[in-house]
Amino acid sequence: MRRRIKVLGAAAALTIVAPLVLVSGSAASAAVTTATCNGMASPARLDAVSYADRLVRAWGRGDRPATDCYASAATARTLFGQATPGGIHWRRVSAEGAAGTIYVTYHDDARGGNLTIGVQNVGLRESDGWHAAYTARFQEEPRAWGPVAWSDNLVRAWGRGDKTWMSYYATPAVVSSLTHISPTGGPSWRRVAAEGAAGTTYVTYHNDANGHQLVLGISNVGLSQGDAHAAYRIQYR
Repeated sequence: MRRRIKVLGAAAALTIVAPLVLVSGSAASAAVTTATCNGMASPARLDAVSYADRLVRAWGRGDRPATDCYASAATARTLFGQATPGGIHWRRVSAEGAAGTIYVTYHDDARGGNLTIGVQNVGLRESDGWHAAYTARFQEEPRAWGPVAWSDNLVRAWGRGDKTWMSYYATPAVVSSLTHISPTGGPSWRRVAAEGAAGTTYVTYHNDANGHQLVLGISNVGLSQGDAHAAYRIQYR
């Protein structure tokens, strides 16, 4: 039987329909040293929802030691495998309980996916309270891309004339510039260089059909915070 927990100001709770992989707390404890966690306020009596909030904030800012304290080793790997750091745009939308675990769900307001964290309820945790977040599951959350892959995805979307995905990867100004060049970029763009400067990665493409060159500027800060529209500069010649 599941017990619904009301979250003030949040949307209706989402039902978890697929099983989550369980990892024991003892297996997780090797992820960090006892001294690291002991330097933080004990979470042993912290309610599960607040516990999950702290974990998501730690992951969001890229704080690996704190994340490893709140999460099991497998959960931390899942989170940082998706994005490093997680970003600032995760909003809690629901929480519900089942068999001693509270499942807390967050929505990514920047990219549209969901994350559900499973936290052992108070009284079922290890004595020190750490590693109680032992499940993490993403739903419809786009995997984080590095700046070069992000730029490649934008060029591919433009190449096939897919303005919906162009508008996801790039700012309106960049989308407008690309579609002004051509509504459909075509298949002849080849990446020839990528270099970073002042928080931006500049990715250069050569068009093997007509000889033109395209340079896209991708915001590294935007990507690190989970933003869409990270392609914000363009040069075409």
